[in-house]
Amino acid sequence: MSTNINPNVLKNFIIKTIGADKLTANQAQKYGVDADKYTEANVDENNYLELDEILEDSELYEQFAVMYNEELEQKRETQDEEAAKEEQAKVKDKNESGV
Repeated sequence: MSTNINPNVLKNFIIKTIGADKLTANQAQKYGVDADKYTEANVDENNYLELDEILEDSELYEQFAVMYNEELEQKRETQDEEAAKEEQAKVKDKNESGV
């Protein structure tokens, strides 16, 4: 699974995922970011990580890129399942109509 995600795409994903353009320590913990890694990436020593700080830190970038890829894969699987159900319904309808 590739972690080479366009930074703008990843920014949008992070904003959608965390619901903001800043990552707090509590949110970081929720997403499995090590507290030391959070502190290390927090270059301006405020109470949150800004998007640029996340994207500039290779480990955090990779973590969110993996989350992005996992979400894409899950969406694909859901779409495949729905397509298979629709196909089964069409075959069933065709068989019931006597064609």
